[in-house]
Amino acid sequence: MKKTLLAAALLAGFATAGVAQAETSVTLYGILDTGYGYQNFKYDHDGADVRARSSGLRDGTFNGSRWGLKGAEDLGDGLRAIFQVEAHVNLGGQGGSAHSGFNRQSFVGLSSDSWGTFTMGRQYSAGTEVFQGPNGVNLGDADKVFGAVGLGGGTRVDNSFKYSTPDLSGFKAIVLYGTGGENGTKVGRVGDTSTSDRGTRASVGLSYTNGPIGVGASYDRQSQYGNDVLGNDRKAATSWVISGAYDFEVVKLSLAYGQDRHGKIGWNGSAGEFITGFPNTANLSDDFKSNNYHVGLSAPIGGGTLYAGWNYSTSNLDHDDKLGDAAGSISAYQVNYLYPLSKRTSLYTYASYMKNVGYMKDLKGTEAGVGINHKF
Repeated sequence: MKKTLLAAALLAGFATAGVAQAETSVTLYGILDTGYGYQNFKYDHDGADVRARSSGLRDGTFNGSRWGLKGAEDLGDGLRAIFQVEAHVNLGGQGGSAHSGFNRQSFVGLSSDSWGTFTMGRQYSAGTEVFQGPNGVNLGDADKVFGAVGLGGGTRVDNSFKYSTPDLSGFKAIVLYGTGGENGTKVGRVGDTSTSDRGTRASVGLSYTNGPIGVGASYDRQSQYGNDVLGNDRKAATSWVISGAYDFEVVKLSLAYGQDRHGKIGWNGSAGEFITGFPNTANLSDDFKSNNYHVGLSAPIGGGTLYAGWNYSTSNLDHDDKLGDAAGSISAYQVNYLYPLSKRTSLYTYASYMKNVGYMKDLKGTEAGVGINHKF
């Protein structure tokens, strides 16, 4: 109640005189997540010896640190006007443009108990929303092998229109379309040369939840900028994923399988993400293919939740016209433990090992850390 009143007061300070605030419910919320973490990467292949090590304050391990405002206005007959704006917070320092503005989510729309929800703005893709957990964090997160299911910048779609159905006996469908760069898709022609800023994104998902059972399926398609080696427009990257989870009470199991074609949408597991100078291996060629797998187990132990997971991905980068024998299949393992001190505050620890990071054979990564997560 206090944070709702505070948020309303903050908005009222910016409101034009005479505009009533009483009919709109506004909530201030956020997550602060930070701790100590250690990462070590080693590449030893064909005589190469590359190492990268880092340690210190880590921000946003179990949840990205953030603050936001969300609200609704009752329009009658079960219809509501809704909005949400959410900004990134870096507890280690606020420098840089990446930490400015409501760059996590920002949308406005209408919601109906009978007809569902329609929103416009920057928002999560269907693939992100219907993926079934449990899941890991950092190197143990499924988004290190899957495209279009993680919570990175690539899975938040700018300039997008999104429709979600209401809950229909456990079923829910989501359809999203993003119109590319600022002010939408741009296609033009100068003489015999065409120019385009397509970047369009289509994302559809379906989920079913009923008691201990959860199943999700999604398909994403992202038009790509630039040309291939022949000067033609690049093929659109696609990703589909099927995931499921079942809670046996003593343990919860999650399984997922999916494929990526012509790239990996919203992927943050490329080798170049961790060691400067390594290529963005997901986009070396338009005929890129990968098959991705996930197994996760979580169980309540000692008042907290213990998680163990494995993520695996094969690709065709080992072909002679690509990386050849410099390519390998990604395999990642993680164990983490989350212990709640209260409903809003938890302590956590984690450890991970990844082999062939970003499909680069013999590039290995290890990590470990501890931290605190507080929600308000």
